[in-house]
This record gives sequence, structure tokens and C-alpha cells, in this order.
Amino acid sequence: MAQAGGLGIAAIASIGGGLTLIGLGPSKIISIVKSAPNAFWVLMLLLVYGLVSSFWSPYQSTRSLPNPMILVLGVPLYFLCARAVIRQSGSSAKWLRRVWIWGTIASAIAILIDLTTGYAISLAVDPVSPGESFESRRGDVIQNLGHGVAVLTLLFPPVATALWQAGAKGRAASIVLAAIILATGFFAGMSASMLALCLALVFMAFVLLKPKIAVGTVHILAGLSLLTAPFIAFLSSRLSNAQLAALPFSWEERIHNWRYIYHKILEHPIVGHGFDAVRTFEDKHSIRGFDDRAIVSLHPHNAGLHIWVELGLIGISISVLAIYLSYKTMRRISERNKFFAIAICGTGAAALTNASLTFGVWQDWWWASIILAFSVIALIPYTTENI
Repeated sequence: MAQAGGLGIAAIASIGGGLTLIGLGPSKIISIVKSAPNAFWVLMLLLVYGLVSSFWSPYQSTRSLPNPMILVLGVPLYFLCARAVIRQSGSSAKWLRRVWIWGTIASAIAILIDLTTGYAISLAVDPVSPGESFESRRGDVIQNLGHGVAVLTLLFPPVATALWQAGAKGRAASIVLAAIILATGFFAGMSASMLALCLALVFMAFVLLKPKIAVGTVHILAGLSLLTAPFIAFLSSRLSNAQLAALPFSWEERIHNWRYIYHKILEHPIVGHGFDAVRTFEDKHSIRGFDDRAIVSLHPHNAGLHIWVELGLIGISISVLAIYLSYKTMRRISERNKFFAIAICGTGAAALTNASLTFGVWQDWWWASIILAFSVIALIPYTTENI
């Protein structure tokens, strides 16, 4: 599903979460609800506020189930699916761990083959129709594979951590896997995902040096990335034309995007413009010979700016509170197992980097991917060794 663009990941997670409820009585369901961590409830508060904000948003969805409702209904199912993964034990955990490790390796190899053979796998599964031009499909194929690369960066930290425990061969395999994922990022032109993997590796090593502060540092950076997003956007407006021209085209587009969003944030800084409002920002500009190009293409390519412009300070405050409560939970988990700490920091760094530079904050497949990537950390073999 990652290689096909990621959209199916949300469907799989929803079905998986729904299946966990089959046969459960009301008392058991109530018990599951009561056991949910505080961070989950604050996260749901953010989504509910997003749903409420859609009433003053200029964007009017034509779908029978609009995006904010999809998230409000879908995210609990993603967490139920994650709960099922986390609760595996014994032989089930060993079997599922093998599927997850080898599945990730196979996915990385398949995406690399696809990128280096003119999209042979993608076109074999979904060939160009008679009379259809490949160029009309090229953009979609590239975007789909880019999503697949981003998912690989999320899965790499827990996979590499589990492989590292397996001895010399496992460590060699983890290094090869990192090289393959970096290569997929290079051939896909996904510099953000390449940076995400590099920062994941840095934070995984950071755990070994400063285990007591590493998990906290990832969460602090996540909170600051949201709080300071408008300031970063303001600083980007200080770049000269010569400095912008020296940037890759996609990065210059991001800068113009962020500058524009900064001024939009100032219009409604407290409550925001409303859910999906960025879809109505239709102003255009000329850049490097391209005329009438949208300044904002669907979303700001930065989670902090996206939340600020649509949900304002209220949405940002709820988000930061969710990150703080997540830290309290992740700290307790990481203290039980040094390898949990390594994978948590790596996955967190990869998710933070991709969210800050690439995807829209409300994409359901991205939510499902992050939630499932964190859940498989529970499958890493347990150890009581100190870091």
C-alpha cells in the first residue's frame, strides 16, 4: 500500500481496528476506552476542534463524509489496530516481527527497483490504458513512490533496532537497509525523506550517548516545531532573491508557500481559518519561468504552519499539550527497554522531519502510518540491559 501511494494504509488500519471489536461485550469496550492514555484524548480533542472549525471554514466539502469526520472516526480505529499489535506476545509476536521486518526490507527493494527501472512494478500492476499518455500518469506514479519512501523512513528505526539485536548479520542488514532507503529517497527526489532518515539515525545514536534526555529532546523539538512555525516562516521572508535562486526549485516553492501562509495566519491567529481552508487559497505567482502557479498547493508542507493557519493558537495549544502527554507515556516505555528508547527516538525524528517538510497534517494515511510505525516498536525483543 505504501508503494501504491499510501492511501490504502488508512483503510487497512481501519479494518484492522474494527476487527478487534468483534465479539467484545460492552464492559470490555468500556475497559478499553478507560485504559486509553491521556495523550489520545487530547489528540481527539484536536480533531473534534478541527471538525467544529469546519463550520466557519471557507472550504465546503462535496464528499458525503468530509475529511474532519474521516479523521474523527478513523484515528480511534488506527489506535485500536495499533493496540492489537502491541498486545501480541509469545509465538505471535515472533511471527508478526518476521513479517514486519522482511516486509519492510522487501518493500524497500521493490520501491528501489521501481524507481530505477522506469516504474516497471507500478506499471505492471496498473498499466497505462490504450490511448493514455504515460506522461499523464508520471506525476502520480512519482508521488506514490515518494509516499512509499516516507513510510520506509518511519519503519526503519524499529526494524533496524530489532535487526541490530540479532548479531553481526542483523547489524549488516540494518546498514544495507539504511543505504537502500537513502537510495530510494535519492532516485525519488525526496530530499525531505533522506533528511528524515539521517536525523532518525542521529537520534538513535543520541540515545546511546544521552539516554535520559533523548526522548525528551525529540518531544521538545516536536513542540517547538509547532510553536515557532510562524517565526520560521517570517524569517524565510527575509531571504533575498539571490538566496532563493540558489535553492532547489521545490525548496524555493516551499519558501514562497510559507511566506504566504505567515500573512494568512495573522488574519485569524486565535481560531484559524477553519479545517481545510488552505484548499481555498487560490492566489498564484510566477516562479522560474512558470506562470500562474499556485502559491499554496493543497497544503503548506509544514505541520506547524498548517495547524496555525487552520486552527490558530487554540489548535496549536491542544497539539503541544498532546505532545507533552505523549512524552510522559513514551518516557515510561523507554525506561523499560533501551531498544524501545532507540526506536522511539528514531521514529519520532523521522515523523517530525517528514511532517515539517512534506505532507499535509490532515492526511489520514499519514496518521495511520505514524501510529502503526510506533506500534511495531512493541515487537522489539525485550531486554533489561542498561543503555
